[in-house]
Amino acid sequence: MAFIDVDSENPAGAPTFYNINFAVGYGCKNMEEDVKVVQFFLQRLFSTPQFADKKPWGTMTVDGKVGPVTRSWIIKAQMVCRQDGVNVVIDGIVDKAGNPENSSNRVSSLSHTDYMIRMLNNALRKMDTPVYKTLPTNLQVPGDVRLIFQQINAAGPPMNFGNA
Repeated sequence: MAFIDVDSENPAGAPTFYNINFAVGYGCKNMEEDVKVVQFFLQRLFSTPQFADKKPWGTMTVDGKVGPVTRSWIIKAQMVCRQDGVNVVIDGIVDKAGNPENSSNRVSSLSHTDYMIRMLNNALRKMDTPVYKTLPTNLQVPGDVRLIFQQINAAGPPMNFGNA
């Protein structure tokens, strides 16, 4: 299940973020809770005024299954990030930030690019702040997804939203 992670480069002052346990996308393990978190984040991202006109084809259903719509939305989000100057890989996969061989949970040790899960968190923290700050209780969040965020927050550490 997804979890709250602390910024490895500035654990004392930087915001925390919602991380996933396993990669989401084509050919990945695609654990249902991780997929739902990514799907919900993508759905919210493309409903913000800044991204609404860049919305990918299809209707995103937050169902925990990775199909053609989820893959296209991941790729579109990566392309939009890249166009905005964010150094992400366009591969249709949202990786877990960090791994045992790499203490950084911001930049991948293999591709030397930013983790997409971090970019999704950062975008929603800035562009969808009222919902992002209240994911465990906000009625705009589907009940089953709200429950996932309640469980994540119960496990801790507490979320630190920084200056959002």
